[in-house]
Amino acid sequence: MDNSSLEQYLILSKSAKGRAACALIQQAIANPSCFHFGELLDQANISSLDQAADTKPSLDVLRIFAYGTYSDYVQGQSVLPKLEEPQVAKLRMLTVVSLAAENRVIKYATLLRDLGLSDTRTLEDLIIEGVYVGLFSGKLDQKRQEFQVEDTAGRDCKPGQLAEMIATLKAWVGASEDISQQLSEKISFAEKSQEKEAIRVERFAAKVDEVKKSVQMHGADMDGGPVPGHSDMSMDMDDVSRPKSRPKTKHPSASQRRGATSRLDACALLLSTAALAHPKVARGRRALGERKDFARNAL
Repeated sequence: MDNSSLEQYLILSKSAKGRAACALIQQAIANPSCFHFGELLDQANISSLDQAADTKPSLDVLRIFAYGTYSDYVQGQSVLPKLEEPQVAKLRMLTVVSLAAENRVIKYATLLRDLGLSDTRTLEDLIIEGVYVGLFSGKLDQKRQEFQVEDTAGRDCKPGQLAEMIATLKAWVGASEDISQQLSEKISFAEKSQEKEAIRVERFAAKVDEVKKSVQMHGADMDGGPVPGHSDMSMDMDDVSRPKSRPKTKHPSASQRRGATSRLDACALLLSTAALAHPKVARGRRALGERKDFARNAL
């Protein structure tokens, strides 16, 4: 679709007035490669046709080709200039563009009604021609009796439509800014939560390390250290013929037993907390329990 074809009419419109301007409009709407007329409508000599009763119909038909439909022409056909068959076909294709801009799927029944056609063969030929000139693209589904739109060209804006488009775009920009603000807040919250979680994990890991060291220290005391209250049980074997009598074993006091048991209970409690985060600590807790039982039995 070549928009450069309108340029020649824009140049001619600067000098064409009255009847000459009406003839220029007829040439523009008959041009098979010219489908946009908004700039031509803005020309002073063209817009001034609205002031005279004999030239106003030509301006009205140009407006229909710019942003109207075939139904609009039919309604005012009695006062509008008569269109040739190529011009009618062109207006029908522009009507399909308007329908395609609002619907992704257009039923044949809707197209036949709005285009003033009576058979699907003529309708399909018209759509194929519109696809060929680049007005729209899509698929004709004869089984479902519908035109499936894939893409379509735009048309000239109606009076006041540009303001509506600007208002819509401003509303869209405002909504986008609100969403962007909300996303920024959520990102900031997620980053802060991640930092807090990292600190919590670090502190918990340090606590686990402390528990592990405490378990190792208590384990070393129970494995290699002497039992409080016990004397040396070795025998002096220098004189085998005169063995010394075995010394009496002194058992730890009740307070010592309670202290040892309390320390073991404290270690077990700390390990219970850390076992949820570290599997190795769980094994240490079981080992400590076994040592605790062994110590109680020994005591």
